[in-house]
Amino acid sequence: MDEIMRNLGTLNHNTTKRDPTCSVHFIDSTASYKDEQKFVKCLVSKSEDLEVNSVLRRKPVELATNRSLFEIGHNFEDVPNWLSIEQPAKTPLKNILRYMVDNHLSTTVQIEINTMYFNCHILVLQSYSKFFLDLEVVPFALTLPEEKVSQKAFMLIYKWMISDEPILERKSILEVFVAATYLRIESLLLHCWKYFNIIECFNEDTACILYIETKRNPALDIVRSIMLTRIRKFLLTFVATRDFFDIPPNHLVYLLSSNDICVNTEVEILFIMVRWLGHDWKQRQKYVNSLIPCIRFDLMPLWYLLYVRQVETHKLIKKLINIPKVNATFNETISKITSKMYGEKTNAKSINQGTEHRQWIQDEMCPYFHHIACPYTRNINFIQFESYLTALQRQTHNRWATVELIDFKKPKQCCITLHDFKI
Repeated sequence: MDEIMRNLGTLNHNTTKRDPTCSVHFIDSTASYKDEQKFVKCLVSKSEDLEVNSVLRRKPVELATNRSLFEIGHNFEDVPNWLSIEQPAKTPLKNILRYMVDNHLSTTVQIEINTMYFNCHILVLQSYSKFFLDLEVVPFALTLPEEKVSQKAFMLIYKWMISDEPILERKSILEVFVAATYLRIESLLLHCWKYFNIIECFNEDTACILYIETKRNPALDIVRSIMLTRIRKFLLTFVATRDFFDIPPNHLVYLLSSNDICVNTEVEILFIMVRWLGHDWKQRQKYVNSLIPCIRFDLMPLWYLLYVRQVETHKLIKKLINIPKVNATFNETISKITSKMYGEKTNAKSINQGTEHRQWIQDEMCPYFHHIACPYTRNINFIQFESYLTALQRQTHNRWATVELIDFKKPKQCCITLHDFKI
């Protein structure tokens, strides 16, 4: 430091008077200009910001004499323990937004459904609904079709959106599903399917009820199809109601073709078909050719195939049997069964081994179900079937669940003690 001060004194003594500058402190008078320039560039990170030429060539640099506090080194940024000072409490933004959404404050869009208005936040709707998200321009008021989005459904959907743990009510799930389909709310559709896919929620009678509720709504066709597959023991109870008459022909074909439906005898499949056709024969007779293949004729008792033309008095059944294609099917089945019984010397139980069976039941209320050795075996006709359906309508709503599947190893008693068994 002393050497620097001496050099400074010598420099001031030998040169003319000029403005003081700290730049000269770094001047080495014995060094060449290039060496001094190199030294400054190594010492200063941004030497281009300095007036290097002026410093090195001993030219005075004008500096302001009235400098501010900041310029002379004072500042308020470096405060000891600043970050450790206790801060005042602040309400979290999410709490404020939650309060505004829950209380419908400062809403940004008004949804109108059949003269009812809902004040909503568009950001909430856009967070879940692709319908709202894809709007190029968001109007202040927007009308939705009531046939697609009911008032109740929209209210429940908006409540579902703002709820952290939403629950869908069973009685409103179809309305919500239809509306969610229109509004393209994928997460809500998944929520609905969560219930639809649980058999404990929709099975047998509950599946049938949901099937009936979804009729005439294209958005629910896939739901209907799934519910149809869950009707098994409940089939005959369903057939006994007037709701059965509304089943579309393609669904009836699917239902009667299933291996899982429960019936007392294959003859009931014919009777079920006749019941549906007879409800509106003029309009439905065109479906006969697609329905007949649903009947597994070789699972019917041989005696019924032989005597149905003579015993059965129901006009529509007789009309069906006289249709050339149906009559040919009867004759072909009779020929097939008799040839197996007598030509190949097989017993009655093994005749239909190649045909897939239904889920056979033995309902004690059924007046025409008898084992092969019972003298009343051949007592079966459509009038008895209708009486049976009428009796089913008068039973408790859950009686169908008490009907047991047939255990071929443990056949139940019929009118007499039996040793043989046939459906």
